[in-house]
Amino acid sequence: MIRTALTRLFGRREPVPVATAVAAAPDTLLDPKILARSPDVVVRQAVAAAPDSAPELLYFLARDPAPAVRSAVARNPATPRHADLLLALDDVPEIRTLIAEKMGRHLREHGREETAQLWQLTVSVLDALAHDNLPSVRYLVAEMARGLDRMPVTIVTTLGRDRTADVAVPALGYPGAIPDPELIEIVAHAPDPRIVSAVARRPALGAAVSAKIVESDDSLAIETLLQNRSAEIPTIVLDAVIERAPSHETWHEPLVQRPSLTESAATRLAQFVAERLAKMLLARTDLAPAPKAPPPRDSAAIVTVTVSTADETPLGRARRHYAHGTLTEDLVSQALGSDQDFIIAALALRSRLKPAVVNKIIVSHSAKGLTALAWKAGYSMRLAALMQVRLAHLPPKSRLNATSGGSYPLTPAEMEWQIEFFQSLVPAGM
Repeated sequence: MIRTALTRLFGRREPVPVATAVAAAPDTLLDPKILARSPDVVVRQAVAAAPDSAPELLYFLARDPAPAVRSAVARNPATPRHADLLLALDDVPEIRTLIAEKMGRHLREHGREETAQLWQLTVSVLDALAHDNLPSVRYLVAEMARGLDRMPVTIVTTLGRDRTADVAVPALGYPGAIPDPELIEIVAHAPDPRIVSAVARRPALGAAVSAKIVESDDSLAIETLLQNRSAEIPTIVLDAVIERAPSHETWHEPLVQRPSLTESAATRLAQFVAERLAKMLLARTDLAPAPKAPPPRDSAAIVTVTVSTADETPLGRARRHYAHGTLTEDLVSQALGSDQDFIIAALALRSRLKPAVVNKIIVSHSAKGLTALAWKAGYSMRLAALMQVRLAHLPPKSRLNATSGGSYPLTPAEMEWQIEFFQSLVPAGM
Protein backbone atom coordinates (compact mmCIF):
# COMPACT_ATOMS: atom_id res chain seq x y z
CA MET A 1 0.00 0.00 0.00
CA ILE A 2 2.81 2.44 0.79
CA ARG A 3 4.44 1.59 -2.56
CA THR A 4 1.15 2.36 -4.29
CA ALA A 5 0.84 5.66 -2.39
CA LEU A 6 4.37 6.61 -3.48
CA THR A 7 3.63 5.95 -7.12
CA ARG A 8 0.48 8.10 -6.93
CA LEU A 9 2.47 10.99 -5.51
CA PHE A 10 4.88 10.71 -8.45
CA GLY A 11 1.95 11.12 -10.80
CA ARG A 12 2.19 7.71 -12.54
CA ARG A 13 -0.51 5.11 -12.81
CA GLU A 14 2.19 2.45 -13.12
CA PRO A 15 4.93 2.59 -10.48
CA VAL A 16 7.70 2.02 -12.94
CA PRO A 17 10.40 4.41 -11.65
CA VAL A 18 9.54 3.98 -7.95
CA ALA A 19 9.08 0.22 -8.21
CA THR A 20 12.41 -0.13 -9.94
CA ALA A 21 14.11 1.96 -7.29
CA VAL A 22 12.52 0.02 -4.46
CA ALA A 23 13.29 -3.33 -6.08
CA ALA A 24 16.93 -2.38 -6.39
CA ALA A 25 17.12 -1.18 -2.79
CA PRO A 26 17.77 -3.30 0.29
CA ASP A 27 14.70 -4.80 1.90
CA THR A 28 15.11 -2.53 4.92
CA LEU A 29 14.13 0.46 2.76
CA LEU A 30 10.64 -1.02 2.50
CA ASP A 31 10.16 -0.67 6.27
CA PRO A 32 7.45 2.01 6.78
CA LYS A 33 9.33 3.31 9.84
CA ILE A 34 12.33 4.03 7.61
CA LEU A 35 10.12 5.56 4.90
CA ALA A 36 8.52 7.82 7.53
CA ARG A 37 11.99 9.19 8.29
CA SER A 38 12.98 9.62 4.66
CA PRO A 39 14.67 12.92 3.83
CA ASP A 40 12.32 13.10 0.84
CA VAL A 41 9.16 15.05 1.77
CA VAL A 42 7.23 13.27 -0.97
CA VAL A 43 7.99 9.87 0.56
CA ARG A 44 6.97 10.98 4.04
CA GLN A 45 3.81 12.51 2.60
CA ALA A 46 2.97 9.21 0.93
CA VAL A 47 3.30 7.37 4.24
CA ALA A 48 1.15 10.03 5.93
CA ALA A 49 -1.59 9.57 3.32
CA ALA A 50 -1.57 5.77 3.23
CA PRO A 51 -4.73 4.38 4.86
CA ASP A 52 -2.84 1.35 6.19
CA SER A 53 -0.11 3.32 7.92
CA ALA A 54 0.25 2.38 11.58
CA PRO A 55 -1.23 4.80 14.13
CA GLU A 56 2.16 5.37 15.76
CA LEU A 57 3.64 6.41 12.40
CA LEU A 58 0.80 8.87 11.78
CA TYR A 59 1.27 10.31 15.28
CA PHE A 60 5.00 10.64 14.54
CA LEU A 61 4.33 12.36 11.20
CA ALA A 62 1.83 14.74 12.83
CA ARG A 63 4.97 16.49 14.18
CA ASP A 64 6.72 16.52 10.80
CA PRO A 65 8.35 19.88 9.97
CA ALA A 66 6.81 19.87 6.48
CA PRO A 67 3.23 21.28 6.33
CA ALA A 68 2.49 19.04 3.33
CA VAL A 69 3.16 15.94 5.45
CA ARG A 70 1.10 17.19 8.37
CA SER A 71 -1.72 18.07 5.95
CA ALA A 72 -1.68 14.49 4.66
CA VAL A 73 -1.93 13.21 8.24
CA ALA A 74 -4.85 15.61 8.89
CA ARG A 75 -6.73 14.28 5.85
CA ASN A 76 -6.11 10.63 6.67
CA PRO A 77 -9.22 8.99 8.25
CA ALA A 78 -6.93 6.46 9.94
CA THR A 79 -5.12 9.12 11.94
CA PRO A 80 -5.48 8.41 15.68
CA ARG A 81 -7.38 10.98 17.72
CA HIS A 82 -4.39 12.05 19.81
CA ALA A 83 -2.65 12.97 16.53
CA ASP A 84 -5.73 14.92 15.49
CA LEU A 85 -5.41 16.82 18.77
CA LEU A 86 -1.85 17.80 17.90
CA LEU A 87 -2.95 19.01 14.49
CA ALA A 88 -5.92 20.92 15.95
CA LEU A 89 -3.27 23.13 17.58
CA ASP A 90 -1.06 23.37 14.47
CA ASP A 91 0.45 26.70 13.48
CA VAL A 92 -0.88 26.37 9.93
CA PRO A 93 -4.55 27.48 9.68
CA GLU A 94 -5.27 25.22 6.72
CA ILE A 95 -4.27 22.16 8.75
CA ARG A 96 -6.55 23.12 11.63
CA THR A 97 -9.34 23.62 9.08
CA LEU A 98 -8.72 20.14 7.67
CA ILE A 99 -9.05 18.67 11.16
CA ALA A 100 -12.31 20.55 11.77
CA GLU A 101 -13.74 19.35 8.46
CA LYS A 102 -12.67 15.76 9.14
CA MET A 103 -14.16 15.83 12.63
CA GLY A 104 -17.45 17.06 11.22
CA ARG A 105 -17.62 14.20 8.72
CA HIS A 106 -16.60 11.64 11.30
CA LEU A 107 -19.11 12.75 13.93
CA ARG A 108 -21.98 12.79 11.45
CA GLU A 109 -21.20 9.26 10.31
CA HIS A 110 -19.66 7.53 13.32
CA GLY A 111 -20.04 9.83 16.33
CA ARG A 112 -22.23 7.46 18.34
CA GLU A 113 -19.91 4.49 17.75
CA GLU A 114 -17.02 5.97 19.72
CA THR A 115 -15.96 4.42 23.01
CA ALA A 116 -15.90 6.56 26.14
CA GLN A 117 -12.12 6.86 26.00
CA LEU A 118 -12.10 7.86 22.34
CA TRP A 119 -14.93 10.32 22.93
CA GLN A 120 -12.89 12.09 25.60
CA LEU A 121 -10.10 12.60 23.07
CA THR A 122 -12.65 13.80 20.53
CA VAL A 123 -13.97 16.34 23.03
CA SER A 124 -10.42 17.62 23.55
CA VAL A 125 -10.05 18.10 19.78
CA LEU A 126 -13.38 19.92 19.55
CA ASP A 127 -12.51 22.14 22.51
CA ALA A 128 -9.22 23.14 20.90
CA LEU A 129 -10.99 23.97 17.65
CA ALA A 130 -13.72 25.92 19.48
CA HIS A 131 -11.00 28.22 20.86
CA ASP A 132 -9.23 28.63 17.52
CA ASN A 133 -8.29 32.18 16.58
CA LEU A 134 -9.82 31.74 13.13
CA PRO A 135 -13.61 32.36 12.95
CA SER A 136 -13.82 29.98 9.98
CA VAL A 137 -12.52 27.10 12.14
CA ARG A 138 -14.82 27.97 15.04
CA TYR A 139 -17.71 28.14 12.56
CA LEU A 140 -17.08 24.54 11.49
CA VAL A 141 -17.37 23.39 15.11
CA ALA A 142 -20.50 25.51 15.58
CA GLU A 143 -22.08 23.80 12.58
CA MET A 144 -21.29 20.44 14.18
CA ALA A 145 -23.07 21.61 17.35
CA ARG A 146 -26.17 22.53 15.37
CA GLY A 147 -26.71 18.91 14.37
CA LEU A 148 -25.12 16.93 17.21
CA ASP A 149 -26.98 16.61 20.48
CA ARG A 150 -23.98 14.83 21.99
CA MET A 151 -21.80 17.94 21.80
CA PRO A 152 -20.57 18.92 25.31
CA VAL A 153 -22.55 21.91 26.54
CA THR A 154 -19.34 23.64 27.66
CA ILE A 155 -18.18 23.77 24.05
CA VAL A 156 -21.60 24.95 22.89
CA THR A 157 -21.67 27.79 25.41
CA THR A 158 -18.11 28.77 24.49
CA LEU A 159 -19.21 29.12 20.88
CA GLY A 160 -22.50 30.78 21.89
CA ARG A 161 -20.50 33.55 23.58
CA ASP A 162 -18.40 34.06 20.46
CA ARG A 163 -18.01 37.68 19.40
CA THR A 164 -18.65 36.64 15.80
CA ALA A 165 -22.35 36.14 15.10
CA ASP A 166 -21.61 33.71 12.26
CA VAL A 167 -20.14 31.40 14.89
CA ALA A 168 -22.51 32.02 17.81
CA VAL A 169 -25.77 31.74 15.85
CA PRO A 170 -25.31 28.17 14.51
CA ALA A 171 -23.91 27.04 17.87
CA LEU A 172 -27.10 28.22 19.58
CA GLY A 173 -29.02 25.93 17.24
CA TYR A 174 -27.65 23.05 19.33
CA PRO A 175 -30.56 20.60 19.87
CA GLY A 176 -29.57 19.68 23.42
CA ALA A 177 -30.32 21.64 26.58
CA ILE A 178 -28.35 24.78 27.50
CA PRO A 179 -28.71 25.98 31.13
CA ASP A 180 -30.73 29.18 31.54
CA PRO A 181 -27.92 31.04 33.38
CA GLU A 182 -25.65 30.46 30.38
CA LEU A 183 -28.29 31.77 27.96
CA ILE A 184 -28.91 34.83 30.15
CA GLU A 185 -25.20 35.63 30.12
CA ILE A 186 -25.05 35.18 26.34
CA VAL A 187 -27.95 37.59 25.85
CA ALA A 188 -26.53 40.12 28.31
CA HIS A 189 -23.18 40.32 26.50
CA ALA A 190 -24.22 39.61 22.91
CA PRO A 191 -22.33 41.94 20.53
CA ASP A 192 -24.82 41.33 17.71
CA PRO A 193 -28.65 41.27 17.87
CA ARG A 194 -28.66 38.15 15.70
CA ILE A 195 -27.24 36.26 18.67
CA VAL A 196 -30.13 37.40 20.88
CA SER A 197 -32.60 36.23 18.22
CA ALA A 198 -30.83 32.86 18.09
CA VAL A 199 -31.39 32.47 21.84
CA ALA A 200 -35.03 33.53 21.40
CA ARG A 201 -35.54 30.65 18.93
CA ARG A 202 -34.34 27.98 21.34
CA PRO A 203 -36.91 25.44 22.57
CA ALA A 204 -38.43 25.55 26.06
CA LEU A 205 -36.93 28.87 27.10
CA GLY A 206 -37.28 29.63 30.79
CA ALA A 207 -39.02 32.72 32.15
CA ALA A 208 -35.78 34.43 33.19
CA VAL A 209 -34.29 34.03 29.72
CA SER A 210 -37.44 35.45 28.11
CA ALA A 211 -37.31 38.43 30.45
CA LYS A 212 -33.67 39.07 29.51
CA ILE A 213 -34.50 38.96 25.81
CA VAL A 214 -37.27 41.54 26.29
CA GLU A 215 -34.85 43.63 28.34
CA SER A 216 -32.45 43.65 25.36
CA ASP A 217 -34.96 45.92 23.62
CA ASP A 218 -34.22 44.35 20.23
CA SER A 219 -37.40 44.40 18.18
CA LEU A 220 -36.59 41.38 16.00
CA ALA A 221 -35.46 39.28 18.97
CA ILE A 222 -38.69 40.08 20.84
CA GLU A 223 -40.72 39.18 17.75
CA THR A 224 -38.83 35.88 17.54
CA LEU A 225 -39.50 35.22 21.22
CA LEU A 226 -43.23 35.87 20.78
CA GLN A 227 -43.28 33.41 17.87
CA ASN A 228 -41.61 30.75 20.04
CA ARG A 229 -44.67 29.00 21.45
CA SER A 230 -42.55 26.84 23.76
CA ALA A 231 -40.99 29.86 25.47
CA GLU A 232 -42.27 30.70 28.94
CA ILE A 233 -43.09 34.41 29.08
CA PRO A 234 -44.25 35.64 32.50
CA THR A 235 -47.45 37.69 32.55
CA ILE A 236 -45.64 40.76 33.82
CA VAL A 237 -43.13 40.54 30.96
CA LEU A 238 -45.86 39.98 28.38
CA ASP A 239 -47.72 42.99 29.76
CA ALA A 240 -44.59 45.10 29.27
CA VAL A 241 -44.38 43.91 25.66
CA ILE A 242 -48.04 44.76 25.06
CA GLU A 243 -47.44 48.26 26.42
CA ARG A 244 -44.86 48.80 23.67
CA ALA A 245 -46.63 46.78 21.00
CA PRO A 246 -48.79 49.48 19.34
CA SER A 247 -45.74 50.87 17.52
CA HIS A 248 -44.40 47.39 16.61
CA GLU A 249 -46.85 45.94 14.12
CA THR A 250 -44.80 42.78 13.56
CA TRP A 251 -45.44 41.83 17.19
CA HIS A 252 -49.22 41.97 16.87
CA GLU A 253 -49.97 38.60 15.29
CA PRO A 254 -47.59 36.53 17.47
CA LEU A 255 -49.02 38.31 20.51
CA VAL A 256 -52.57 37.44 19.47
CA GLN A 257 -51.50 33.80 18.98
CA ARG A 258 -49.55 33.48 22.25
CA PRO A 259 -50.65 30.44 24.31
CA SER A 260 -52.03 31.05 27.80
CA LEU A 261 -53.03 34.60 26.93
CA THR A 262 -54.95 36.24 29.75
CA GLU A 263 -58.25 37.97 29.19
CA SER A 264 -56.72 41.22 30.40
CA ALA A 265 -53.95 40.94 27.78
CA ALA A 266 -56.50 40.09 25.08
CA THR A 267 -58.55 43.14 26.03
CA ARG A 268 -55.59 45.44 25.63
CA LEU A 269 -54.51 43.83 22.37
CA ALA A 270 -57.97 44.25 20.87
CA GLN A 271 -57.62 48.01 21.27
CA PHE A 272 -54.82 48.44 18.75
CA VAL A 273 -54.44 45.36 16.53
CA ALA A 274 -55.94 45.16 13.05
CA GLU A 275 -59.52 43.97 12.71
CA ARG A 276 -58.38 40.62 11.29
CA LEU A 277 -56.37 39.97 14.45
CA ALA A 278 -59.14 41.23 16.70
CA LYS A 279 -61.39 38.59 15.11
CA MET A 280 -58.76 35.97 15.92
CA LEU A 281 -58.84 37.09 19.55
CA LEU A 282 -62.61 36.87 19.56
CA ALA A 283 -62.47 33.33 18.17
CA ARG A 284 -60.14 32.07 20.90
CA THR A 285 -61.81 29.74 23.36
CA ASP A 286 -58.90 29.35 25.78
CA LEU A 287 -59.09 32.81 27.36
CA ALA A 288 -60.25 33.14 30.96
CA PRO A 289 -64.02 33.77 31.01
CA ALA A 290 -65.13 37.35 31.33
CA PRO A 291 -66.19 38.33 34.85
CA LYS A 292 -69.87 38.22 35.54
CA ALA A 293 -71.65 41.52 35.17
CA PRO A 294 -72.32 43.29 38.45
CA PRO A 295 -75.90 43.68 39.60
CA PRO A 296 -77.68 46.90 38.61
CA ARG A 297 -76.40 49.85 40.63
CA ASP A 298 -79.95 50.85 41.53
CA SER A 299 -82.19 47.96 42.45
CA ALA A 300 -85.17 50.18 41.76
CA ALA A 301 -84.14 50.26 38.13
CA ILE A 302 -84.99 46.58 37.66
CA VAL A 303 -87.88 46.27 35.24
CA THR A 304 -90.04 43.37 34.26
CA VAL A 305 -89.54 42.19 30.70
CA THR A 306 -92.34 40.38 28.98
CA VAL A 307 -90.85 37.54 26.93
CA SER A 308 -92.41 35.64 24.08
CA THR A 309 -90.63 32.44 23.17
CA ALA A 310 -92.01 32.74 19.65
CA ASP A 311 -90.46 36.17 19.04
CA GLU A 312 -87.37 35.63 16.91
CA THR A 313 -86.74 39.29 16.12
CA PRO A 314 -83.42 40.72 17.35
CA LEU A 315 -85.28 42.49 20.16
CA GLY A 316 -87.22 39.32 21.01
CA ARG A 317 -84.07 37.23 21.23
CA ALA A 318 -82.36 39.88 23.34
CA ARG A 319 -85.33 40.02 25.70
CA ARG A 320 -85.42 36.24 26.05
CA HIS A 321 -81.73 36.05 26.91
CA TYR A 322 -82.06 38.96 29.30
CA ALA A 323 -84.95 37.31 31.12
CA HIS A 324 -83.01 34.07 31.51
CA GLY A 325 -79.81 35.78 32.59
CA THR A 326 -77.94 34.60 29.49
CA LEU A 327 -77.35 37.96 27.85
CA THR A 328 -73.67 37.51 28.57
CA GLU A 329 -70.62 39.33 27.31
CA ASP A 330 -69.60 36.31 25.24
CA LEU A 331 -73.00 36.23 23.54
CA VAL A 332 -72.82 39.92 22.68
CA SER A 333 -69.19 39.54 21.52
CA GLN A 334 -70.17 36.80 19.09
CA ALA A 335 -72.81 39.05 17.51
CA LEU A 336 -70.46 41.99 16.94
CA GLY A 337 -70.17 42.83 13.28
CA SER A 338 -72.94 40.45 12.21
CA ASP A 339 -76.18 41.38 14.02
CA GLN A 340 -76.23 45.07 14.90
CA ASP A 341 -79.95 45.15 15.72
CA PHE A 342 -79.41 42.44 18.34
CA ILE A 343 -76.41 44.37 19.70
CA ILE A 344 -78.48 47.54 20.05
CA ALA A 345 -81.31 45.67 21.78
CA ALA A 346 -78.93 43.81 24.12
CA LEU A 347 -77.00 46.93 25.14
CA ALA A 348 -80.22 48.88 25.61
CA LEU A 349 -81.62 46.22 27.94
CA ARG A 350 -78.42 45.88 29.93
CA SER A 351 -77.73 49.61 30.23
CA ARG A 352 -81.36 50.75 30.75
CA LEU A 353 -80.83 53.21 27.91
CA LYS A 354 -83.17 53.89 25.03
CA PRO A 355 -82.27 51.98 21.85
CA ALA A 356 -82.02 55.35 20.09
CA VAL A 357 -79.31 56.46 22.54
CA VAL A 358 -77.40 53.20 22.08
CA ASN A 359 -77.63 53.55 18.30
CA LYS A 360 -76.45 57.18 18.54
CA ILE A 361 -73.34 56.10 20.44
CA ILE A 362 -72.59 53.33 17.94
CA VAL A 363 -72.94 55.48 14.82
CA SER A 364 -70.89 58.26 16.39
CA HIS A 365 -67.76 56.05 16.26
CA SER A 366 -66.70 57.61 19.56
CA ALA A 367 -64.14 55.54 21.46
CA LYS A 368 -65.14 57.17 24.75
CA GLY A 369 -68.82 56.77 24.01
CA LEU A 370 -68.50 53.06 23.22
CA THR A 371 -66.37 52.53 26.32
CA ALA A 372 -68.97 54.26 28.49
CA LEU A 373 -71.74 52.20 26.87
CA ALA A 374 -70.01 48.88 27.64
CA TRP A 375 -69.46 50.07 31.22
CA LYS A 376 -73.08 51.19 31.59
CA ALA A 377 -74.21 47.75 30.38
CA GLY A 378 -72.10 46.09 33.10
CA TYR A 379 -69.63 44.52 30.70
CA SER A 380 -65.83 44.53 30.84
CA MET A 381 -63.31 46.67 28.98
CA ARG A 382 -62.65 43.67 26.76
CA LEU A 383 -66.06 44.14 25.12
CA ALA A 384 -65.50 47.90 24.90
CA ALA A 385 -62.27 47.25 23.00
CA LEU A 386 -63.99 44.80 20.64
CA MET A 387 -66.82 47.26 20.04
CA GLN A 388 -64.31 49.89 18.96
CA VAL A 389 -62.89 47.43 16.44
CA ARG A 390 -65.92 45.49 15.26
CA LEU A 391 -68.64 48.14 15.42
CA ALA A 392 -66.81 51.41 14.85
CA HIS A 393 -63.84 50.05 12.85
CA LEU A 394 -61.61 52.57 14.58
CA PRO A 395 -57.91 52.60 13.60
CA PRO A 396 -55.47 51.75 16.39
CA LYS A 397 -54.53 55.36 17.06
CA SER A 398 -58.16 56.33 17.62
CA ARG A 399 -59.02 53.55 20.07
CA LEU A 400 -59.21 54.02 23.81
CA ASN A 401 -56.75 51.76 25.62
CA ALA A 402 -57.37 49.90 28.84
CA THR A 403 -55.24 50.41 31.91
CA SER A 404 -52.28 48.09 32.51
CA GLY A 405 -54.60 45.88 34.55
CA GLY A 406 -57.16 45.66 31.75
CA SER A 407 -59.78 47.85 33.43
CA TYR A 408 -61.57 50.96 32.22
CA PRO A 409 -59.31 53.95 31.50
CA LEU A 410 -62.06 56.49 32.32
CA THR A 411 -63.46 57.26 35.74
CA PRO A 412 -67.13 56.47 36.46
CA ALA A 413 -67.86 60.21 36.46
CA GLU A 414 -66.29 60.61 33.02
CA MET A 415 -68.30 57.69 31.65
CA GLU A 416 -71.53 58.97 33.16
CA TRP A 417 -70.83 62.30 31.47
CA GLN A 418 -70.45 60.51 28.13
CA ILE A 419 -73.79 58.75 28.61
CA GLU A 420 -75.55 61.99 29.53
CA PHE A 421 -74.00 63.73 26.57
CA PHE A 422 -75.35 61.20 24.08
CA GLN A 423 -78.73 61.17 25.80
CA SER A 424 -78.91 64.92 25.21
CA LEU A 425 -78.45 64.34 21.47
CA VAL A 426 -81.56 62.18 21.20
CA PRO A 427 -84.98 63.90 21.11
CA ALA A 428 -87.17 63.17 24.12
CA GLY A 429 -89.82 61.33 22.11
CA MET A 430 -87.43 58.78 20.62
